[in-house]
Amino acid sequence: MATEWTDEEREEVVAKYLEAEPTAETSMDIVKELAEEFDKTPNGVRMILIKKGAYVKKTPEKSEKKSGGGTRVSKEECLDSRRTAITDAGQEVDEDVVKRLTGKAAQYFAKVISALNG
Repeated sequence: MATEWTDEEREEVVAKYLEAEPTAETSMDIVKELAEEFDKTPNGVRMILIKKGAYVKKTPEKSEKKSGGGTRVSKEECLDSRRTAITDAGQEVDEDVVKRLTGKAAQYFAKVISALNG
């Protein structure tokens, strides 16, 4: 498999890629076809397209953790909700302890304390 690209090959790959009207769903299939046609690697073709600003990137899906974790929340938001829950329970917030917990732990404890305040 040849690895060196000529200027003509670069331009031709970009032109053929754009002619195929790539979408986020079809982009990688087009790249694979062009790689075979030009006897190049798919990564090589993709890099050429990226450098030329032509590559259509697949949009990542928002993932939820398989363990039932749900969507990602910022640690500071979790810490703030925990501070509020502690204050609502009539307790004093110990910032040294609050800052040491992870975001997920902060989210968990805020939920538990809020339920107890219910």
